[in-house]
Amino acid sequence: MSTTVPLAAEMTPDNPPDLEILFDAATVSGRVAELGRQIGQQIGAEDPLLIGLLEGSLIFLSDLVRAIPAPIRFELIQVHSGVDSGVLRIEYPIPVDIAGQSIVVVKDVVASGVTEPYLGQQLRDHGARQVRFAALVDLPDDRKTDFRPDYAAFSTSRRGVLAGYGLKHGGRYGNLPGIGRVRGTE
Repeated sequence: MSTTVPLAAEMTPDNPPDLEILFDAATVSGRVAELGRQIGQQIGAEDPLLIGLLEGSLIFLSDLVRAIPAPIRFELIQVHSGVDSGVLRIEYPIPVDIAGQSIVVVKDVVASGVTEPYLGQQLRDHGARQVRFAALVDLPDDRKTDFRPDYAAFSTSRRGVLAGYGLKHGGRYGNLPGIGRVRGTE
């Protein structure tokens, strides 16, 4: 049995087939703008460096940096955690010196809370003065540690695969402006 997945061009942003919309485009846009203002007010004077984790945070990072009303810098890295070994590998070295810097790590989803403290410590070990985390979606029910992101656009329970606004399922849906759950993955 095969299922035809409609192309993004056939979907409407507010009602794509195969997705249960959790946060529509206007809600996502408004919340990211609000989060950008909050970050700018709280740490804009620190000349923060935002580090986006590829690839799910790309769209979130793009909109977030434009919403921060202060001069900021940003870079991208890719992080992989070994399922069996639990070892975290940073695939793309940070192309700037982070010693003494205030850093905001921008993630698509915070779930277990296992990777974040380790990454934060690695960044501090490389000289970062302060490390904060911003998540597009926080899934506190999935937490295995007491980690909490400093900033979160949305908080929800998993109950299926999330997609949209940079979050992809099978390589699809990442370009949609809202966030939803893929139907049938509950």
